[in-house]
Amino acid sequence: MVDAMFINNKYKSWYNSIIQKANNRTISTYKEKHHILPRCLGGKDNQENLVELTAREHFIVHMLLCKFTKGEAKRSMLYAFKCMCYYKKDGRDYKINSRIAQKLRSELKFSKEHKINLSLVKKGKPSNRKGKKASNKTIEKLRLSHLGKQLSKETKQKLSQIRKQLIWVNNNIQSKRINKDQLQNYLNIGYKLGRDKSYLTKEYSINMSKLTQAYWDRRSA
Repeated sequence: MVDAMFINNKYKSWYNSIIQKANNRTISTYKEKHHILPRCLGGKDNQENLVELTAREHFIVHMLLCKFTKGEAKRSMLYAFKCMCYYKKDGRDYKINSRIAQKLRSELKFSKEHKINLSLVKKGKPSNRKGKKASNKTIEKLRLSHLGKQLSKETKQKLSQIRKQLIWVNNNIQSKRINKDQLQNYLNIGYKLGRDKSYLTKEYSINMSKLTQAYWDRRSA
């Protein structure tokens, strides 16, 4: 592990102890794969860097990683831990308490530089959520978390400026909103300006009208 990213403390020792134990046993029940050196910190996606952990162990090691990393590495680990806390899957039986949730919120205040770094790390990589449908429980949690929130004037202005730099392109199959400086790259691979509106048939309009009416009927019931 790179010294510039890690702190030699008790949490690092506990982490190494869990990993060592896991490397010397086989789990027959539910298990999760963990990257010993996280990929966002330069770890490889190979057998030597992978270990099988129980759901509880996986939760603990990610919490420990937040305690013996520093700088941008710590922020990356906090983000990974937050994802683990809020995007659960079948087999994970842990719950976070209010203290952990508050600590994540207070520490996950990303700098502009870190947001750019995260974007560069993820650029060109497929999302690990692609093709996965969020559960109704997750959707409801997200809805409630944004309920009643109002954007400040400054935030609205920033969002407005960002939107001005975006344009729609399509290839008759899908539409994308991209930065203006990416336009030529998309034109070179067959995209054209504007959104694909071929789906806007009369039948589509009728169905959308019915869905909208049903929504407002439920709201007023």
